[in-house]
Amino acid sequence: MKLLPFIMALLATIMFSSCQSAKSEMVHRAKQNLEASLDYPKQLKVIAHTQPDSAFGVTYFTRKEITGMLKVMDVVTKQLMAKTKDINDISNVDVYTAALMRRQMNAATDVQTMIFKNVPKGKWSGWKVKIDYECLDKDGIKYRAERWVFFDKEGKNVIKTFEIPLP
Repeated sequence: MKLLPFIMALLATIMFSSCQSAKSEMVHRAKQNLEASLDYPKQLKVIAHTQPDSAFGVTYFTRKEITGMLKVMDVVTKQLMAKTKDINDISNVDVYTAALMRRQMNAATDVQTMIFKNVPKGKWSGWKVKIDYECLDKDGIKYRAERWVFFDKEGKNVIKTFEIPLP
């Protein structure tokens, strides 16, 4: 009888550590997926990442997550508007600004699709991890972005990714 509390504590510790290792493995896989998509993976600098969180499809986000994305995109849009005189003068746009415009337009398309589809929260479909990072683009120019990586229920396979440029 005296062993029962000890055994219960041991089982709880084992379950907790196995869950933590599975989550850290997903973060590692998300970073590997990111590196595989970069032009200069050795220049990757991870700024921050979230722990794996439950995903309910690849287009459903919490209100807080969508608000965060929109705030980031608003800051980037204001920077672009200031640099291009409200898009009236793009003749003197530098390579960084042109690349930022391209990334911002791609992200805006993804986010608008997400918002306008208004997908209700469905059944649990797997996991998601967000990574904020800095790297060099194909032209060797430093940029920052946040990448969302979606995994299957087992946390083994990447289902979808998308990025939002960071200011």
